[in-house]
Amino acid sequence: MAIKRLPSTGDAPRTTGVPESLVSGGASDSAGFPWAGRTFDHHETAFADDDGATPEEFGIAVDAVRAAAAALRGAVDAEGQRVALGDLADAHAGAILALSQCRVLVPLVAEAGDFGETDDGRTVEKSQELSIVTVLGPDGRRVMPVFSSVATLRAWNSEARPIPVAAPQAALAAAQDDHALIIVDPGTPEREFGVRRTALQALAAGERREPAWADPEVERAFASGVTADSQVRYTAIVPGDPEARLLAPEVEVVLGLEPALDRETLQAVLERASRAWAEHPIIAERVDSLRVVPTGSAS
Repeated sequence: MAIKRLPSTGDAPRTTGVPESLVSGGASDSAGFPWAGRTFDHHETAFADDDGATPEEFGIAVDAVRAAAAALRGAVDAEGQRVALGDLADAHAGAILALSQCRVLVPLVAEAGDFGETDDGRTVEKSQELSIVTVLGPDGRRVMPVFSSVATLRAWNSEARPIPVAAPQAALAAAQDDHALIIVDPGTPEREFGVRRTALQALAAGERREPAWADPEVERAFASGVTADSQVRYTAIVPGDPEARLLAPEVEVVLGLEPALDRETLQAVLERASRAWAEHPIIAERVDSLRVVPTGSAS
């Protein structure tokens, strides 16, 4: 995943300080997620036995996502695709659940604090502050990077300080600090795993969450938005980012159109569909991002 620092701050962190949800004894959830059923161990020795390696259960879960995505790419018929899609949905949900039961490493980097002047007139740094890094995803949204291991963190930034926290706390911190997404192990392609806006609550609560493209209610919501349009023959939804690396929109909406539509008619159909989908509460709640793939030729 190609991630860059926010241009407004160059190589400096976007925000200074640590969100309250990462601080021991901090305030309650400000992201609107219910506290019921969640407990977090803030004790300083909570991770005393941590060797800094990727938690085994999460590594297995990410491997399962990669294997399922490869199987989907290799499916040669409708039945094979159906089975592969089911396996991929299960792998995505399993990875969110596995991550919720793990610790992650939040990278903190030092940036200059107060400056002073020596007796001989030299400017010196009197203090440093630790900051959480905010990065940009391919679509320009704010992403919170976290890491499953010391090795992947050092490969990304050798100077970052790893702070171990429970993954649900990282989800709360992301929501509290207006990050729409979390990326685990950016810069290590075989380990990268993205948590989208719509999965943050499941991660915080330790719940399974099926991806939007596997949700029958989401599929019906997209279909209902174009039912009255005579130019639309069918809709289907498929994964846009099968490997869950935040490389593309979450959902691809395949829009089957009457053949040989002229460009003006095609544009009108897409605009009507977009308006209907934007107003649908299920789509707004459960779909992180989408791309429309019209089928049928434009004349």
